[in-house]
Order: sequence, then structure tokens, then C-alpha cells
Amino acid sequence: MTDKFNINIQSKIKTSFEGPSSSYYQAKTRFDEILRTKLGVESKSTGMINGANASNLYGTSGATSIEAVYSDVRLSSGVTGDQIDAKLKGTGMEGLGNAFVQAEQKYGVNAWFLTSLAIHESAYGTSKIAQEKNNLFGFQAYDHAPFENAATFNSKEASIDHVAKYLSEAYLTPGGTYYNGVSIDGIGRRYATDPQWANKVKSHMANLLIA
Repeated sequence: MTDKFNINIQSKIKTSFEGPSSSYYQAKTRFDEILRTKLGVESKSTGMINGANASNLYGTSGATSIEAVYSDVRLSSGVTGDQIDAKLKGTGMEGLGNAFVQAEQKYGVNAWFLTSLAIHESAYGTSKIAQEKNNLFGFQAYDHAPFENAATFNSKEASIDHVAKYLSEAYLTPGGTYYNGVSIDGIGRRYATDPQWANKVKSHMANLLIA
């Protein structure tokens, strides 16, 4: 009886998992095609973008992958202000590339991550908080009264500098008030109430680096 029961259970386990859906494979195939035909980068099994050709996407070194930054936002980007500005042209964040790079150099927070975070929180600088308070990150915009509570900065550059410093000290330093590791997922557990926050920030970073 026991052997028959175990066999039935194992059968159910094996048949209940069907693997990734067809949409997953379609998305992966499309992603690989973009890398190969538009960027000249071969997709790795880990999903990372590495190698010499990655320098066109990820600064000058080409040594750091998107996935690596997802896991550790302290990694250097090697990007220039002009490269970031090229991605922000025509948006409400145009011209802020140097501020993101300088923030990375001062506080050790990846410039692409900071840019992606600002894009997500301010809708490319178009939110009311960004426009009227120079606050690109929704900093202190607590849910019960976001605009009223949001901090005001003298400039958008000042908001970038302040939030990069705050992230470095409170989120990315062991013993910091909200330290929960150095990944985007770890930051998201304390930074935002939206459970999809980390995935949304990652999506913006992918759009910046791959589009």
C-alpha cells in the first residue's frame, strides 16, 4: 500500500510541473535576437550581457553585467554623463547624466541604478513632485499624503546627490537603518510598499541598457 501510494504521489509531482510557458520561450528568443542582431552580443545561459561588445551598453569596461548590478548596486558602471544623457534625451530628466555619474563616484551607488530609480519614481521627471519639488525619487513621499510629505530640493541634481548618499548610508552599509543586502530586491523590501518595485526598477534599467 505504501509503495503504491508513493508511486501515485511521484506521478502527480512529475506531471503537475509542465515547465516554462511558451510565452517565456518567445520572450527569451526575442531578447536573444535583439542582442545578436542589434547589439552584436551573444546571450549567455545566465542571462548576463558580457564581453567586449557590452561596452557599448555598459560604460567602457564591458566587465559588469546587468544581472550583476541587479545583485549589487555598488558595482561601478564605467558610464559617462553623455552616455546617460543620450538615453534621457527628450525626457524630463535630460541633462542630468553628469549628476548621476558624480553621485556614483561620491557614494558608490551605481549610476544606471540611480537613473532607473529616478525614472521609476518620477516617470522620467514628469511627476508633480519632480517638477514642483525637484524630487526625482519620491523621497519622503509617504503614502498617506505623498505630495505634502515629499522633500523639496533646490535642484534635481541636489535630489540625486541626497538620495545617493542616503541609499549608501541607510540601505547599502551593514548596520544601516534599512540594510537588507545590496541587491535591488533587498533594497525594495524596505524602500517601497509596492511588492513589484524591484522588478519595475530592473525593467527600466534593462530598457536603458538594451534599447
